[in-house]
Amino acid sequence: YLAGERLRPTQAATSIRLADGKTNVLDGPYADTKEQLAGFYMIEATDIDTAMEWGARCPAASTGTVEVRPIWEMTDYRS
Repeated sequence: YLAGERLRPTQAATSIRLADGKTNVLDGPYADTKEQLAGFYMIEATDIDTAMEWGARCPAASTGTVEVRPIWEMTDYRS
């Protein structure tokens, strides 16, 4: 376990988009949806299968949806 936090409702979100070299800041979430990301857990796992096993242990998996995805590592970016 590396980190985890509750997130404020989508009404408190600010979206940032870059287009034609300009930064556009918009009030609200990126997309209108009935479902929203309420929080996150960051874990370190050896592979995606292990991460999914941990996701299945999360209490939210029994009442909603748990999304499992890798993060971008700094080494993924070219210098």
